[in-house]
Amino acid sequence: MSLSERGERVMMANYPPRQLGLVRGEGCWVWDEAGNRHLDLIAGIAVVTLGHGHPAPTRALVEQSAVLDHVSNLYWTEPAIALAERLCALAGMQRAFFCNSGAEANEAAIKLMRRHGHETGGAAKHRIVCLEGAFHGRTLGALQATWARPKKIPFEPLPAGFEHVPRDDPDALAAAIGPDTAGVLIEPIQGEGGVHVVPDAVLRAAREACDRHDALLVFDEVQTGIGRTGEWFAFQRTDVRPDAVALAKGLGSGLPIGALLSRELATGFQPGDHGTTYGGSPGITAGALAVLDAVEAEGLVANAQAMGERLERGLRALPGVVDVRGAGLLRAVELAAGDAAGVASALHGEGVLVNAVTESALRIAPPLVIDGDQVDLAVAALARVLAARG
Repeated sequence: MSLSERGERVMMANYPPRQLGLVRGEGCWVWDEAGNRHLDLIAGIAVVTLGHGHPAPTRALVEQSAVLDHVSNLYWTEPAIALAERLCALAGMQRAFFCNSGAEANEAAIKLMRRHGHETGGAAKHRIVCLEGAFHGRTLGALQATWARPKKIPFEPLPAGFEHVPRDDPDALAAAIGPDTAGVLIEPIQGEGGVHVVPDAVLRAAREACDRHDALLVFDEVQTGIGRTGEWFAFQRTDVRPDAVALAKGLGSGLPIGALLSRELATGFQPGDHGTTYGGSPGITAGALAVLDAVEAEGLVANAQAMGERLERGLRALPGVVDVRGAGLLRAVELAAGDAAGVASALHGEGVLVNAVTESALRIAPPLVIDGDQVDLAVAALARVLAARG
């Protein structure tokens, strides 16, 4: 019995059907249970920063766990403090909170904004402004911050006080922010929404309006952080600096970790405001530190920029491609003929794994270790598929 057959028998049906069962990986390659090799341009949805099987994070996890594994947040531990120091230095922030996922990091961000609002304006200052097309996670607060209405309907009523405005209209965003606004939550590049880069003018308008109304500006960098866009953080591609940044995915390169970084806030969390049992455990934070070390030592931030540019050039030259969006190694390929799911399936047949992020666009987010030959292989495979489909 195949992995697909076994999985369909015992797993909850909350994901679309999965025809492919994977058994091992190495670098940018994965192998299925039949022994077929595939070029992985999804990387666990922008997670596997260092590529499959990189020894650094797992070695650090095992070595740390043999010394001290889990003690909860009742005590300080060296790996968590060292990781907080490192991330704050990279992001220009002063405080860190660790959790286990991107949705949890965004939940913490929502609570931080609400905490700030209550401190500065009372219960009335609670509204959170988000963008159309946003995706911030599937827990209840993060789901309400997310744009897609169909994802919300089965779970209503959801928390109130969220408003969405167009992602490309700075005037609409500025108008939505007022005295009752606790904060603004923005992905600098919307991943699940179709890899749309939010214009700098919108980010500036958010910063100026937040300053004017004493609201917090939070960037959701769960998908874009840790080198993915050719900078350590996507916001570093702009002149706009947020009050807080949510991270996950690439920070652990497969290990479960999320983080919320913030500047020093007089209205920040106080003891008892927020917490998590597993967040910041010694083994996981040691692994995340090893990820940062490897990204730095192997020049992967620069590689993301260079390989992203190479990928964009190759894709734009293909007949049937009408646009290439994104930055670094987070890209969307807009197809003239649509049917992104059909193209993704055909690429699977070519031994290349991509994700149909919308009806007409493919998302490409490979490990940051991808090289030029692999980029060219992917472009050539898409060229064959598009040519065969006319």
